This record gives sequence, C-alpha cells and structure tokens, in this order.
Amino acid sequence: MSSIFVAWRRLSRRTEDLSRELGLELIFIRDRPPYAKAFAKTLEILQKKKPRVVFVQLPQGPLLAEVVTLSKLLKFRIAADVHTGFIYTTTFKETLLNKPFHRYLRSADLVLAHNILEKELIVKKVRVTEDKVMVVYDPLPTPSQRLTKPEIDVDFNRAIVLPVSWAPDEPIDRAVEEFLKSRASKEYTLIITGNYKRNPKLYNKVVEATKKFEARNNIVLTGFIPDEQYWYLLKNCKLVIVLTNREYTIPHTMWEAVAVQKPFATVKTRTLEMELGSDYPCMFKQDLSDFSIALNKCVLEEEFKKTLNIIGVLVTRSRESIKTLKEFIQNSIYRL
Repeated sequence: MSSIFVAWRRLSRRTEDLSRELGLELIFIRDRPPYAKAFAKTLEILQKKKPRVVFVQLPQGPLLAEVVTLSKLLKFRIAADVHTGFIYTTTFKETLLNKPFHRYLRSADLVLAHNILEKELIVKKVRVTEDKVMVVYDPLPTPSQRLTKPEIDVDFNRAIVLPVSWAPDEPIDRAVEEFLKSRASKEYTLIITGNYKRNPKLYNKVVEATKKFEARNNIVLTGFIPDEQYWYLLKNCKLVIVLTNREYTIPHTMWEAVAVQKPFATVKTRTLEMELGSDYPCMFKQDLSDFSIALNKCVLEEEFKKTLNIIGVLVTRSRESIKTLKEFIQNSIYRL
C-alpha cells in the first residue's frame, strides 16, 4: 500500500469518503489523551507498511507531530486534513489542545483546507506558504443503494428535512420556533433527524419551543434512523436545511443534499456566503431571526428552483478536488 490515511479517536465521514475516493488504506485508532496506544500503534504501522504518502485527520495535533517526526526517518510525504476545530479554536480547552501543534503544519507537504476562508486562516495564522495549502471540498457521499421508507405518518413530498447531530453549534430550538412562525409550517412538516439523546438539554429546548405553539403535529423527531431511511428522506423531501453557527466550516449535510440533487437552505455565515455567492436565494441569518421569512420565500414562492444552479458548481468543485489529490499522490509515488 503506497498511501494511507490515519485518524485517531473519532473518525469523520469526510475521512471515510476521502479514503474511499482516493483508494487509501484507512487506519483508525480509537484512543484518548494522552494517546499512548495511538502513538505506539501508528509507529508500528508506519514501520511495517512503509507508505509513500500519509494523510492525517486533524484536530489530533499529537498525530501530526508524530507523523512529521517519523517522516524524516521513514521518508514519506504528509498531507494534513485540517478540520475546523484544529485551526479555529473557540474555547480555552481547544486552544490549549491544538495551538501547540499548529507549527507542525509548516512541515507538511500538503495542507488540506475545507473551504476558501479556512485556507486564508491557515496561511495567516500558521504562516504556511499559500502554495502548500489546497482547498479540498468533501467528496460527494454515496447514498444507500436500497432505500426504505421510514414508518412516519408524513407526506414526504411536503416535508422539510433538518439533518442534525445534536451538536452545540446547531441552534435546533431556534429553527423549530421560527419554522412554527412561518406560513410554510401550515403546509409542510419539519422532520428533524439524529439521536436527540446525545443532547438532552437541547432536546428540552426543542420541546419547549413546540409548546409555545401548542405543539402542532408538523414537527417530527426521528431519533437515530438507518442510512437507507435517512437517504429516503433526503431524496423525497421538498427542501433540506443546512444548519450551523460555526464559521470556517461547510456542514457535511450540504454535500448530502448536493449528492441527491436536492435544494437546500442554509445559514449566512461568511464561509457559506463566499462559497455559494451573496445572491444565493435560500440563506438566513445566523441568529435565525429571518428563518421563517427565508422558508416562506424559498418553499412557498419556489425560490428553491434557483438554488439548483449552484448544485452543478458544487459537484464540479468536489470532483476537481479529488482529481487534484490523486495527482498529488501519484506524483509523490514517483518522486520518492
């Protein structure tokens, strides 16, 4: 195997998709700080496999530090995939865990940024030379081949799907409250996916938001559902909501909507506005104060049809990213 992708602690969908598209062997080591097991296992694997190129999933900075050190001895090239939490720290804990390892990015042969703004941040904050940082968009996810209709009493053609992980950067309660204020809520059902047991505090806020509007039956929480049901929802709904309040990130949900050619409404962060264009018709403010207005405009006035133009652009960007990475791998094999 000439190239591998190493991830510690938690495996992202992007890493899985990139490994699949690039034909890389995926090495996932489940461990916790101080990562003693992960250090030893990574050393053992690299000595045994002698790869030409090693991709690493950040934010595990110690992984980057180990691979940079070993690259000098074992003579391989490094591609560092910089997830937002590594470079854009928003808490003291994140800063403490990640900032000491930023300097190792300068020793990587290629640094993968997820979007244009993140690339600019890496260049400015870490002083990585601009020609070494490449914007690599997520590979298009592969929908399940076999779809199963969820056992929900809903007209899926009149459904708006809000896929979430119930993470702190997803203001789900605000989305519910604003949805119930909209005219669209009189004709459409909001289906919220994901395991709400992961975040009981946020779940309770969602419940309280529905109570304000006498809990109409057009809010459905699916809980965890299998992939074949999840993709059925995405393929058959009217619109997908892409929700985050975090900068320097493009939610994976957006790429899922693109994969099934489904229109999506999203938050107007600087990152997404730059990627989609300031004239993208289905955007709403980060505080969701105009979310209901955006839904009415996008769904009832069928502005969503204009969003389909960007889907082809995003497909091209994703595919070109993979093509460029494949060339990097191929050139690395011949170079070493």
